Amino acid sequence: MCIIAHFIDNDWKLHKKIINFCPITSHKGDAIGRAIETYLLEWGLDKILTITVDNARSNDIATAYLKKKLANWGVTISNSDYLYMRCMAHIVNLVVMDGLKDVGESVLKVRNAVRYIRSSLARLKKFKECVEYEQIDGKSSLYLDVSTMWNSTYLMLNTTQKYERAFERYESQEPMFMLELGENGVPDFHDWSECRKMAEMFSHFYELTLHISSSRYVTSNMFFGEISDLAFILNQWVDNIDIEMKIWGTK
Repeated sequence: MCIIAHFIDNDWKLHKKIINFCPITSHKGDAIGRAIETYLLEWGLDKILTITVDNARSNDIATAYLKKKLANWGVTISNSDYLYMRCMAHIVNLVVMDGLKDVGESVLKVRNAVRYIRSSLARLKKFKECVEYEQIDGKSSLYLDVSTMWNSTYLMLNTTQKYERAFERYESQEPMFMLELGENGVPDFHDWSECRKMAEMFSHFYELTLHISSSRYVTSNMFFGEISDLAFILNQWVDNIDIEMKIWGTK
């Protein structure tokens, strides 16, 4: 468990310090609460405004435990009404992962194509030649995602989509590409179109996560506006004539 303290000093400067990185004996809420209590006492920290954790049941119990302890210490701030803050970035992550339960076939094709190219230096070299021939600005390299991390899928789609012509040329010059992926496994025009659309959809969640995950400035005052903007976009998707965008908006 990593415990990070965010505090404002006497000059009103925001600080972020890791105060403990430790193993815990159990993932049960009471055990987590006792561990946090121990390390707060070690640091002499008793005036706690908020504790931000992800949206798990065990954290409900842990923060309830700490709320009682702070009351016993007689140092509650605002009666600890704002002690338990659910991590907004984690909630956004849950929303997107729920929408990605059934990943489209086009994303799978692009993922397999990127994996094939990245699997050897010879293939990467040949692909770079195709990029240069097509006169594509190839400063960003091919990015292979981790299927359980939606933000990495966004980065893969966002960086790969501009190489569509390079993939087409690679396919025409390397017969093993189609043989290994299969005739229906190589991304076509429809697949690239779908991936561009999905990358554009992902971008809103990605930018939101970046804005609210900063540790260099206060973010608690931003979330309402950010979520309101996202809600407006989702409502637009619901009314969209595109079936996939409509489904994403209603999820």
